[in-house]
Amino acid sequence: MLPNKRFAVVMVMAVLAAFLLTAAGPANPGSPTPDGFDKFLVYMAAGVYDPGDPNYVAPDAEFFQREIMGRSDEEIAQDRDTSIAFFNQRFGLNLTDPGGLFTSFTDNGVQFIPFMFDPRNEYRAYVVSEERVPSSGWIVRDGGWNATVVEPDGLTLGGEFAGVHVPQGTVFVFGNYNILRTLPSGKEIEPILIHYQSGGPIIPNADKHGGILFRCELISEEFGNGLAQGIAAGVTLPDGRFQQNVRNVITFPGLGENAE
Repeated sequence: MLPNKRFAVVMVMAVLAAFLLTAAGPANPGSPTPDGFDKFLVYMAAGVYDPGDPNYVAPDAEFFQREIMGRSDEEIAQDRDTSIAFFNQRFGLNLTDPGGLFTSFTDNGVQFIPFMFDPRNEYRAYVVSEERVPSSGWIVRDGGWNATVVEPDGLTLGGEFAGVHVPQGTVFVFGNYNILRTLPSGKEIEPILIHYQSGGPIIPNADKHGGILFRCELISEEFGNGLAQGIAAGVTLPDGRFQQNVRNVITFPGLGENAE
């Protein structure tokens, strides 16, 4: 074989090898998992949009449960029932469900609401340890059920937080992160599914600058039990548009679970 032909063959093989490695996905791992943990993720949201846009209709809780999570009516009802039982057991909210898959209701100074986090917030996972995440991140679909204190004078909790008084606007959540995972080629593969639930009351203006601090317990069939901690502190821009500002750090296992 002539030298130039050998060179051509070598170049073709190199290009083919590079293509195969790229298409293979996470064979070449991304960010390493920190010592002492099994999995590490970082989410951020920085979407800018007009919250009063009359031409935009955000996907709702029903879309999240049926289309994103792929749940049947029976599975949705079970998840709803489980969320209410959780709110009552952990925080003593004493909610009584009037029925209906996606019915909002108010009971004992608390409003129960099914929800999906608006995609315009651009909630994305930018770090997933050992995974090749693009700089644009992987889209985090976030939805479930929340309970918000609407009583003007606040509410004294029961359950595991008996005697703790929280102000109006305090939130409790129970839901799922469904991360749209893709290969470098853009092809969608099996999503990452993580259940979350409030580890404590999410109190408004907790950082004195309008932000909401949150701590959620996590459950994943793939990664085990974990912890999500972060802040949501979106701002209204001078032109009236809203810019979301969420920073969420996630570890598996969670606090204390990796102690020797």
